[in-house]
Amino acid sequence: MVWEPLIETLAGDLIIAHQKAASDEEFETQVNKLLIPIRPEPEFPEIYECPHCKRLAVLARASDREITFWYQQEQANTDTDSLRSLVEKTIDNRADGI
Repeated sequence: MVWEPLIETLAGDLIIAHQKAASDEEFETQVNKLLIPIRPEPEFPEIYECPHCKRLAVLARASDREITFWYQQEQANTDTDSLRSLVEKTIDNRADGI
């Protein structure tokens, strides 16, 4: 399915791709690029905190199956002892208007 306002633009892009392609394979590659959107890379890695040991598991991309890095908290300089509690405290302060 193609959104109707984009049909003319897509048709023009397909014509240009056909004219520029040196082979059927190159044209097919260009058609795939036009019709199958590529998911953009996430801007930030995914980070999860272990609720027991407070270590941070970092995934370079949300789709990764393996952890890229592990980080261990060395010490807490405040009464906030975990990343989760820091985030929750910040959210609570915003809700309270602080």
